[in-house]
Amino acid sequence: MGNMVLGRSGKAVPKSNQLAESSPISLSLVLLLFFALVDSTSAQVDTTISQQESQSVVLPCPVNSEKCGKLHSLNWFKGDARIAAMLLGDSNVTSVNKEFDERVTVEQNPYRLVIKDLKIADEDIYLCDTTFFIPEETCDNFNGYRIELRVLENIVPPTEVVILDAKGDRLENGRVVGPMQERQSLKATCTVRNTRPQPEVSWFRGTKRLTTYSPTHDLINGLYTSTLELDWQLSREDLAQDFECRVKSAAIQNVTVTKFSVDLQVRPTSININGVKHHTVQGSKVVLTCDIRGARPAVNLTWYNTTTIISSDENEITEIRTKSLEKSDGTFHTQSELIFNATRFENDRVFRCEAENIVLQINREKPISSALTLEVLYPPVVKVSPSDIIANTSEIVLLNCEYVANPASLTQVEWYRNDDLVNVNDTTHYKGGNSENVALVIKATNKEDIGNYSCQLSNNIGKGTSDHKINLDVQYAPTVEILMIPKGPVKESDESNVTLFCNVLDANPSVLTKVRWYANSTLLKELPDCEETREDLCHIDPSKLLLESIGRGFFYNYSCEGFNAAGWGPRSEEKELLVHYEPGPATLSHFPLVAVKKKSVTFSCSVDDPGFPESNRFRWLRGGRGPLQDIVTKDWTVEPIDLDNRSNYSCYAYNEGGKGVMATVNLEVHAPPFFIRNLPQYTGILHTSPNATLTCRIECVPRCDISWQKDGVPIERNDTRYFVKEKYMDASPATGDFESMLSVLHFNMPNWPDSKFNIEDDNANYTCVSTGNTVGGSIRSRTYFGIEYAPENTTVSEKIVYVQEGTIPGRVICKSRANPEPSYDWIFKNQTIANGNALIINTPMTRNDNGTYTCLAYNKHGNSIAKTIIEVQFKPRCEIERQEIDDQDTLICIAYGNPIEADFSWSIKTENETDESLGSGKKENSDKSYYILQTDYAISRTYRCVANNTVGYGSFCEIEVAAASSLLVWWQEQLAWWQLWEKNTLIILVAAILGLMLTVIIICCIIICICRRRRRQDKLNDKSSSLGEPLSEPGEYENLPFHGLQTAPNKPINAQIFDDEFIYADLESQHYGPINYKAASLYSQIKKNKKSGALGDIK
Repeated sequence: MGNMVLGRSGKAVPKSNQLAESSPISLSLVLLLFFALVDSTSAQVDTTISQQESQSVVLPCPVNSEKCGKLHSLNWFKGDARIAAMLLGDSNVTSVNKEFDERVTVEQNPYRLVIKDLKIADEDIYLCDTTFFIPEETCDNFNGYRIELRVLENIVPPTEVVILDAKGDRLENGRVVGPMQERQSLKATCTVRNTRPQPEVSWFRGTKRLTTYSPTHDLINGLYTSTLELDWQLSREDLAQDFECRVKSAAIQNVTVTKFSVDLQVRPTSININGVKHHTVQGSKVVLTCDIRGARPAVNLTWYNTTTIISSDENEITEIRTKSLEKSDGTFHTQSELIFNATRFENDRVFRCEAENIVLQINREKPISSALTLEVLYPPVVKVSPSDIIANTSEIVLLNCEYVANPASLTQVEWYRNDDLVNVNDTTHYKGGNSENVALVIKATNKEDIGNYSCQLSNNIGKGTSDHKINLDVQYAPTVEILMIPKGPVKESDESNVTLFCNVLDANPSVLTKVRWYANSTLLKELPDCEETREDLCHIDPSKLLLESIGRGFFYNYSCEGFNAAGWGPRSEEKELLVHYEPGPATLSHFPLVAVKKKSVTFSCSVDDPGFPESNRFRWLRGGRGPLQDIVTKDWTVEPIDLDNRSNYSCYAYNEGGKGVMATVNLEVHAPPFFIRNLPQYTGILHTSPNATLTCRIECVPRCDISWQKDGVPIERNDTRYFVKEKYMDASPATGDFESMLSVLHFNMPNWPDSKFNIEDDNANYTCVSTGNTVGGSIRSRTYFGIEYAPENTTVSEKIVYVQEGTIPGRVICKSRANPEPSYDWIFKNQTIANGNALIINTPMTRNDNGTYTCLAYNKHGNSIAKTIIEVQFKPRCEIERQEIDDQDTLICIAYGNPIEADFSWSIKTENETDESLGSGKKENSDKSYYILQTDYAISRTYRCVANNTVGYGSFCEIEVAAASSLLVWWQEQLAWWQLWEKNTLIILVAAILGLMLTVIIICCIIICICRRRRRQDKLNDKSSSLGEPLSEPGEYENLPFHGLQTAPNKPINAQIFDDEFIYADLESQHYGPINYKAASLYSQIKKNKKSGALGDIK
């Protein structure tokens, strides 16, 4: 209501609408508003309106304008909250609170508030508060108009039934809460919102109603919100049960059930272990099963062997299988199987199964457990002693055997030596080794008793063999052999060492304490040698003998004898030491002594000392490179000889002992005369060339000379037309050429007639000739020296060729003189159509093939052309035109053919399709014929024309000529004067006439406009002179540019006093006003100042 006070004071409006008011408010109005506000607190309800829920209701607001004055604005309140406002005036602004925007409207005439879709929450006291501009003293509406709205109750189903947990968080229907443990308190709240009538709320677990506090019921906006709390201590009975909030009400047909369940965790109720009932046998598979029931969540299970935890990860032979099955009540049955193979170590052991879950852990309770003691029957476990026994032959030896077993009684005893059964029944050599006396006694040892002894015992369960064995060692004298390292032959050149080993083949002990060494059965040394002078040979291994820097002097047969604790053994077999050494120096020779290019030479290599083993293999080198891998014989034939063979050659003998001293010789190679560069078979030169040469290069070692001949005659040195340049060239390894003579014959062109060659006389054979040398005879090379020139004197066999269309023309031959011989191309319309000197056309000719054909003769020095014309002749084609010639209607027949000259024949096609000849017409040109039509014909006629030339007759052409009437004849006579003119002249004449007519029309329009304007001016002058009043109403031209100018005098305009043209307002700004601007301007007689350009009135 504080906002309303501000609204009535005229300084502000309600904040929600922000309406501005600028009208003045008197002090009395403010006082009236204040008293009205004070009285409103105790105001009574003016009327009560009841309406059914979901219907529309109209709340009136009586306004008495006669008593209270003009209404400024009105506001609607629901309780203390304003829901709508209306500002009256020109705009009539209405504002509704957003909460009621869709259901509430404010209306006027009459003023009222309309509420649609009535709801229980709409039940309240509504106030219509009015504000007037200037309230009258008689106004009695200062406290507003109050209406109590009652909403007739409907059955309203709850908007939602929601369950909240202890934290106030919403639990969706069917949600699982937890996990929680038994004995823990479960708290929840069930809330039923926005319903009528008051509902009945209760908590259930399954079919059992739970004892709770009484529900609370809150009435808000005519609707009930009911709340019922649950505080329940959980137990095992709550497993797999739903907690339900059930709501009964007349507003709902069936009971509304909203539920949730609890993930309840409980302790295990029982544990039991079972498996082996009496006993088991070692090696058998044992399965112990542990069952735990009644736990949620499933338990964690641990197996113990006495106090040691059993883990399948640590023992591959142990397996633990655990599975949990959920029961209908939500608890788990956990079953674990311990699977292992029984051994003797599990005998009398206690196996225990221990289980716990999170409930036991949280409450710090001990895990539950169950135990079982296992009995295992197993075969004997055997142990022998001592581990090692050393004895000499013929001594007594005792082998002990101990054991443990379940049962302990033995059924069999067996002894093994090196895994072979010992015959203990041989009482001459053994004693004991049975069930009464397990130990075994060897009465007299020998070499065969050496070995590893084991004991195997048996009972009713099985057999047991000792893990360890007794090693019995009986000593005897050594048997040896000699070994060499390296095994193979030794190279003398390596100066290497050889180690001899006296290897024990059979001995006990196998270590030799002394060794005697022999060479070719002669004692070399007995080791160790501990004499005072040989201290270095005292503390060594006597079974090794080192031979240093082996050479030819160590070539012997070696043997040895060994000694151990049993004495000296027999001497070993002899073994030869082979020493390889290289052959002696080589000697090298070759034949022939001087080699010739492209022939062969044979080298021979020999040695006096073949070495050991004797050598028959040789290595060869050429030019210091090698050795050559594919040549190992003493003789080497090289062919063919070339420049690469001019080098030094080396050889040496070699064997497994190394290579001998190398021998080297230098090979001299000669070359017979041979052309490296000979003359070509043909040499062409342009007859105008400023220079010419012939080159000849001949390989020859020793050196040879070169001379030149022309047509078999030697060219003299004093012949000024020639000069020769020579050079002896070095050998070329890149090409394989030996030394060679290069000779160049130069043609001295300034000394030739006309300084050029004669194309007829200077063609000749030139020859390059060499002398012989010691390895070859003279050679020569010849070339034909041809004088060349470009094509000239090109001609064709036919200058003009006539051919009829559709036929094939004869061939045309093109000839030209040139050296080298020219090539030919035939060109037509810038395209090559044939090659060769003959133009041969094999397709029928068409008129498009008519034209000039060009023969192009060319070689590398230039080209020349000749042309022939092919005239394609064809029958003429005609066309008929109709023209007026010399005032006569004339038909013109034009022929198109080749030849152009043609004869014509005119005819008329009659009604029976026959032709009436009209003759050949008038022929002024070779391709046209004229026929003059008669003017008195009365019927339409078809005129025909046919042309023929030397090829033949063409096809007919026709023209239809309409019949001539009397009117047409008269009209032709009248139009005869313009028919003499050309068509373009007629067009120009017609355009000129039309332009003249358009000009006349425009002039007429201008004259009419001027006349009408003057008539209007005359009327205006008459009115102004008779009435003496202005032509327009005051203010009509206030906004026009010429407003304020003086009124023109009421006298005729004197045109003589005007030095300049009139300026009319409607001409400069046609959009300013009415069309009579110009008439008004006539009263002003405005004139421009020529100097300043300003406007002024004419006086």
